[in-house]
Amino acid sequence: MLVEDSPMYPPTRPSFALAPATLVAAALSLVTASAQAAGFTDIHPSGATTDNTYAYGVSADGNTAVGYSSIYSYLGSACFFDAAGLHDLGQGAGSYATGVSANGSIIVGTKSVGGLDQAFKFLGGTTTLLGDLGGGTSNALAISGNGQVIVGHSFDGTAEVAFKWTSGGMTAISTAPSGLYQDARATGVSYDGGVIVGWLTDSYSQIRAFRYTGTTLEVLPGQIGQGTFVFGVSANGNVIVGGLLDSVGYQYAFKYTEADGFVSLGFLYANQPTEAHAANANGSVIVGMGYAPGSGNQHAFKYQDGVMTDLGTLLGGTYSNATGVSADGTVIVGTSTVTGGYSHAFVYANDVMLDANEWMRSINGANSVLSMASSLSALPMEGAHHRPLMSYDSMGKQSQAWATGDFGASSRQSDSHVTTGEIGASTTFGNMVAGLAAGHGSQNQDLIYGGSAHVAGNYILGEIDARLPGTQGILSAVVLAGNWQANTYRGYTTGSGTQFSSGSTGLSSQSLRLRYDGPALRLMNRWEASPFASFTVMRTTADAYAETGGSFPAHFDAQAHTSQEARLGLTTKYILGTDTSLLLTGEWIHRFDATTATLTGNDVLHGALPFSAAGLPVTRDQARVGVDVDHKLNTDTLLNFSVHAASNGQSPDFSAALSIRRAF
Repeated sequence: MLVEDSPMYPPTRPSFALAPATLVAAALSLVTASAQAAGFTDIHPSGATTDNTYAYGVSADGNTAVGYSSIYSYLGSACFFDAAGLHDLGQGAGSYATGVSANGSIIVGTKSVGGLDQAFKFLGGTTTLLGDLGGGTSNALAISGNGQVIVGHSFDGTAEVAFKWTSGGMTAISTAPSGLYQDARATGVSYDGGVIVGWLTDSYSQIRAFRYTGTTLEVLPGQIGQGTFVFGVSANGNVIVGGLLDSVGYQYAFKYTEADGFVSLGFLYANQPTEAHAANANGSVIVGMGYAPGSGNQHAFKYQDGVMTDLGTLLGGTYSNATGVSADGTVIVGTSTVTGGYSHAFVYANDVMLDANEWMRSINGANSVLSMASSLSALPMEGAHHRPLMSYDSMGKQSQAWATGDFGASSRQSDSHVTTGEIGASTTFGNMVAGLAAGHGSQNQDLIYGGSAHVAGNYILGEIDARLPGTQGILSAVVLAGNWQANTYRGYTTGSGTQFSSGSTGLSSQSLRLRYDGPALRLMNRWEASPFASFTVMRTTADAYAETGGSFPAHFDAQAHTSQEARLGLTTKYILGTDTSLLLTGEWIHRFDATTATLTGNDVLHGALPFSAAGLPVTRDQARVGVDVDHKLNTDTLLNFSVHAASNGQSPDFSAALSIRRAF
């Protein structure tokens, strides 16, 4: 049952590099919802939608994964992943990284030099070529945990030969005895470099597993079948893992120890091929790949305590492959397909991680803390200050004081309730009015998966209006600055159910609105109309913060976003009587920023699960209508009430404002 697309088929490059060929041929089939929910963190950059990334190994501490990506080169180039995200190693097109030291400081792999493969070591920004055994090519496949020994294979002019590289140079380890061994590859090495494992072709053209210790290469005893491929060894050198094709054609993952010999790990699904690719420090956790139900489907697995567990795939994928595991067995890396057939590197930790975008879904877009700060800042501008101060009756006095309350509610883009209240005063200088106000606001927002958010804080607002000579039009500028505190209770689904993590961060916002209200045009009897246009720019920022509680609390990097919007509208006014006026407003709102801010950060508990969840698209155009009633309670006191309704967008679905103004 050996399949040529399988990593057990002898490749020139690392076995798992052949995964894309399998993916192209794989037929679509259903993947269980539990498998998809339980699994991976997609560490592929969210904006690179038509590129592929692959993870081939992980450091013992679980903090650095290595592989290659097509993001930096059409042909792919070596890269590594850490808490800060994805990084190109600068090795050029056609390069790939296959091994990393225990602490993540040294990375090994293969690059193209003059059109030929050459093994390299990357340390501290410096690349060292390891040379070859005389045939011009070499490939590095693994590095010892202490970083002292690198292994792989090199062409010596006749055949591929397994090598060991140390500071003293490259040494062939598969030429004895009497040249019986051909086309050998060293694929794994223990932490101290004392045990090297791999596979070779013997004199009967059978593929056999070997172990090299000291200066002795030993073909492992007890191999019966058509081929045995070794892919890794535990850090202590005691457990060797790979895949074996037995004499009747069954392909299964194995582990080999001195005491027990070859032991089958069994099948992920009945009689379907499996193979093991890596083991943790003591060999108690083994990872690899096996065939799953459905034509061509292959899934990553974890083997522990005698049980092989299907890890599933990323959302929309049919293929996954586990290629590395941390020393303690809690962090697994590999590659999975996603919707559309692209390949993404993943990190799987503690059996409960999920796709990064899904992990962040409850607090992205309109539910992000920046969007909440924007809503709080916008409400006074759309409520008590949705029209110029100069448009209110001065009641024959030079100055006014006011107290207002605003309320907004939304249920379409977000499920939120916003309230603000302020006190302020204004005075008149000839054809100008200047006002200053201080206020407090709060927002309560329900989040998906049962989470919630509360944002509250204070703001100051300044406004200056000028009546333009000759036209009676009004030019106004409003500035608002707010400081807010956000407390979030974020829900997310995991393999063990819904989890919650809590966080708190400081927010700030600064807004500027420039507006022009045209002169009033008499329509008929008591009706008059005035067109208006405005432009608003708003800057919101959030401090970096870390969550607590739950299976996977996140650390969020500092965020910032600038939004711009323009409005065109018409206000019509009807004089109901000596003391009462009715105003009807209609406006069209256009947003110039296309998406909300990107969320970046990493998992708090591991520091090895970086995420970059792209901001969600905003609704670019929105219609809004409103009704105002101005009513004089007495000669010096004006009561204003307004209500507004809006189509789907940033402005609240429904909002209302109530103010009382006293002239003095």
